[in-house]
Amino acid sequence: MKRSQSSRITIADIAKQAGVSSATVSNVINETGRMTEETRFKVRKAMSELGFVKDYTAARLRTGRSKLIGVLIQNIANPFYGEFSATFEAELSKHGYLPIMANIGESLDRQAAMIEEVISHGVAGIALSPVAGSTPECMDTIVSRNLPFVTFVREIEGLNCDFFGADDRHGAHLAAQHLLSKGHRIFGVIGGTEGTTTGEQRLSGFEDTIHYANCADAQIHKLRTPPGRENGRLAAIELLSANPEITAIFCHNDILAMGATAGLKSLRRKVGKDIALVGFDNLPEAEVWNPPLTTIEMFPKTIGTEVARALLAQLERTHQGPLINRRPPVLIERESSAFQVGTNSSLQYIAKAG
Repeated sequence: MKRSQSSRITIADIAKQAGVSSATVSNVINETGRMTEETRFKVRKAMSELGFVKDYTAARLRTGRSKLIGVLIQNIANPFYGEFSATFEAELSKHGYLPIMANIGESLDRQAAMIEEVISHGVAGIALSPVAGSTPECMDTIVSRNLPFVTFVREIEGLNCDFFGADDRHGAHLAAQHLLSKGHRIFGVIGGTEGTTTGEQRLSGFEDTIHYANCADAQIHKLRTPPGRENGRLAAIELLSANPEITAIFCHNDILAMGATAGLKSLRRKVGKDIALVGFDNLPEAEVWNPPLTTIEMFPKTIGTEVARALLAQLERTHQGPLINRRPPVLIERESSAFQVGTNSSLQYIAKAG
């Protein structure tokens, strides 16, 4: 039976309820020591029955070590970060750490405020996907405290720290090659946020591949816009209204591509039938989209695990770095890019453009 909230539950109470020693209870709470799963289950059952909740603040004061990790991302609602967070949390939990997440959007001021906020909560380390325009100086608050931290998805040029993400430039190169191979020569590009490494590298990777293909008749019509389905819808309408001759569109991410689908439908263009569409990220929704979306897989679950392990290595002082890992992306071909203008076997693609 659970006690009233005003009654403090002790390790001795849990030990008595479970029929084990206080040391065993302590090991379960702190995820240390060895025991059978049956014993672990009995202790956790007793904790639940008594209404015990671990006090992380007290544990930090007692041991001098925090078990909280701050995670700062652009948008928790973005399924990409959902996939990242699932494996990130799972890896941390094996070692008794708990992530606390915060949205920072694209505001430098909010990023600075949230860094201060998670530090004030006593986090042991920070994982960060930086906002547009971030510089090494933006991380001074973290660096000055010698806090373990890792950046992911987006890099901060000139910052000496661990980074895990995808090779964005090569991913865009794969998308451009794919569309060129289907005979497309007039392209629309719905680009991402300016001032981010992802936005700049995906755009330049696509443009350079088209340039190196030496297609005299190739044209690229660009429109930069922040991520979001509504932004993708409006961008597609604007691009195609001004340039109806476009036969293929490359989007900075899948969310923009999904929005672009709605925009194209409103213009009576049939994705995969009379215009090709390619996204980036390979969100779970992409496979069941209508039509299924051709996209670039950048492995968010793997990145989540790698970021967690890098932080743990820093915390356990086994880290050797900084570690820079730009994971090679993979093109996932689906129906949205099936539309083919024609082929030209004499085209020469230059792989180094990626």
